[in-house]
Amino acid sequence: MPKTHKAWRLHAHNDLRFDTVETVPPAPDGVLVRIEAAMVLSYMGRVLTGAVPYSLPPMPFVPGTNAIGRVVGTGGDVSHVQSGDRVFLSPHLRADVPDREPPQILIGLTATVTTDAALALQTRWRDGVFAEIAHWPAACVTPLSSLDDRPATELIGLAKLIVPFGGLQRTGLRGGQTVIINGATGYFGSGAVMLAVAMGAGRVVAVGRKQAALEQLRDAFGPRVIPAVATGDPAMDLPTIRRAAGGGADVALDLLGSAKSTATTLSTLRALKRGGRLVLMGSAEVPLELSFREMLANDWEVVGQFMYERTAPGELATLAAENLLDLKKIVVTSFPLADFKRAVEAAALMQGLDLTAVIP
Repeated sequence: MPKTHKAWRLHAHNDLRFDTVETVPPAPDGVLVRIEAAMVLSYMGRVLTGAVPYSLPPMPFVPGTNAIGRVVGTGGDVSHVQSGDRVFLSPHLRADVPDREPPQILIGLTATVTTDAALALQTRWRDGVFAEIAHWPAACVTPLSSLDDRPATELIGLAKLIVPFGGLQRTGLRGGQTVIINGATGYFGSGAVMLAVAMGAGRVVAVGRKQAALEQLRDAFGPRVIPAVATGDPAMDLPTIRRAAGGGADVALDLLGSAKSTATTLSTLRALKRGGRLVLMGSAEVPLELSFREMLANDWEVVGQFMYERTAPGELATLAAENLLDLKKIVVTSFPLADFKRAVEAAALMQGLDLTAVIP
């Protein structure tokens, strides 16, 4: 084990440095992982400048959320992984306390609710994955033994898929059902289309504004993907989506990012059958206006979902191991860790099935 390693650390907004840092021994509940590939979020540049008003960890800290790596050391309380194991690192950490609402953070990114307990958790696990070695809580380390023969630049595709996987699980999607993906041409939306096919959806209605991008998804994942080009005009969009759904969908997942209108979200909801469920994982700058009368008349459910269950990374890996999910469909562009700033610029231009990664 080296005494030091290289890591990108944010010392202040717009002050990112490639530092040499001490390699600490793992905590009793921690795991040391040599990073093989780390995902760069499309909006990481805005996080680093402070344009996104996240509750960042105490500075300096190492940013970065998801990664693929190999275990190089484990704490005394860790038993589910050992040195040499290939693993997936998830940033979604919940405190291990007997509470229905445990504090939670996204490691290397933000505290979702700034309670004292969440900030204490964030202070302890502040550093993310843009480094040669990461110290990670064991609760967020998933072994990938069944995928050990795959290259890291392929496995990093799991990082693109894990968020929409959590959303699709929350919809309760069953084999043969019709699902609508709103925001299908976006970074996570395209992953949701890919996953819905892998999970056995009979029909995947891909809603987005870019016809060519929607057709690329259909070409990539087959005839079960039905493009539905949205305009933002409910009078046009609702019949378009319902027609693509064959009259109505069973469930829907909304993954719009920073939307200035909820028009297509409402059209997606109204394209559900009676008793359908809409899961919201995107973001909008305006409210979603629903009437009691319409909700009650249709027995709809509208559900918010943050991230995914603890077991989701392992379940997602199983889909890939059983060849139900072809990670090669994801277009990975990789940069050396030293070129992280160029990777951030490239990530801002991603669309559809693109993924940007840094490789120490």
